[in-house]
Formats: sequence, structure tokens, C-alpha cells
Amino acid sequence: MNIEKPFFLDMQTERLLLRKLKISDAQSLYEYWSNEEVTKHMNIAPFENIKQAEEMIILLHSLAEQQKAFRWSIVCKRSNQVLGTCGFNTWDKENRRAEIGYELGKQHWRQGFMQEALIGLISYGFRELNFNRVQALVEPSNIASRQLLMKIGFQEEGVLRQYEQVKGVFIDLSMYSILRQDKLQPNRSCLC
Repeated sequence: MNIEKPFFLDMQTERLLLRKLKISDAQSLYEYWSNEEVTKHMNIAPFENIKQAEEMIILLHSLAEQQKAFRWSIVCKRSNQVLGTCGFNTWDKENRRAEIGYELGKQHWRQGFMQEALIGLISYGFRELNFNRVQALVEPSNIASRQLLMKIGFQEEGVLRQYEQVKGVFIDLSMYSILRQDKLQPNRSCLC
């Protein structure tokens, strides 16, 4: 694949379609991004209006055009409902690595959706974008995310002390990674 061009290709898993964010996704994403439980471990404050979701989608499109970050909507193939988003928050071409980010609407938690989406996303990164390493930075208190990463084959590398300022406070982040040579763990299937 020529990675000098934007690489927003749709990806499909058993139950999910990962596709480029659309402005029409704003209503669903606003619902998720305005929920304090969903944004608790994100680097954004809960949104207060749908315009913020629209602006975020436009910003993410701009970052994609600059080949700095890429985000996909996670869509249930059966219901066509947007469940959340996932993507590469950063991309280091020279070192063939990327950092992932992801979130789901609360009503979609603990159903295997993110596991399925991340396996598809990471496989795509290794196969099509020639990544050698995919990493994730997670707040130590985000137990569900840490367990998910370990479940699909990531390894914890350590804690980065006061690594990022989020919502006005410096926080620690745990570094996780998976390498091309590692084995992604298969997902469990359930209906959406």
C-alpha cells in the first residue's frame, strides 16, 4: 500500500464495520462524548452540545489529511448503529509505530465490540501500513481498558509518571505495546 496517500479504507470484522467518521455520526458521538463515564479516561471534558461533536469530527478529518492521526467510526453491521470510535492517535512513519485510541458508548460496554474492533484495526496496521509496533497509553485507574489490551496480546511496559496534562491535572499513564512479531488474541463473538 502507498502510505503517502490517506489510508481511510473501510475494515470489516464479523460484526463490525470500521469506516471514516461522518458528520452524520455527530449525534451518536455527542451522546457518548457527553457522558461523564465515557469521557472519564479520555483527554476531553464531557461535551455540552452537538456542535462540539461536529467540530471534533472536522478536526479528526483535518488530522487525517495531514497524516497525523486517523479515526474510524465503529458501526454494527446488523443495526447500522455507531457504537464508538477507534484509530491511530499518532503515527510515526520513520519508526513504523502508531498509538491507538478508542471509546464506546456505555450501553455497548462488555460485549466484545472493542476487542473485535481493535483486533481488526491493529491487524490492518501491521498488514497494510507495515507497522512494527502499536502502543496504547492508558490511565492506571482504567482497569477495563488495561484488561482489554492484555487480553488481545499487549504487554505492559511501565508507568510514565505525570506524562500528560488532562483536564488541568498531570496524570500518570501506563504504556502498553504489541509488536508485529507478537500474536493478537482472537476475539469472542456475540450479537449486536
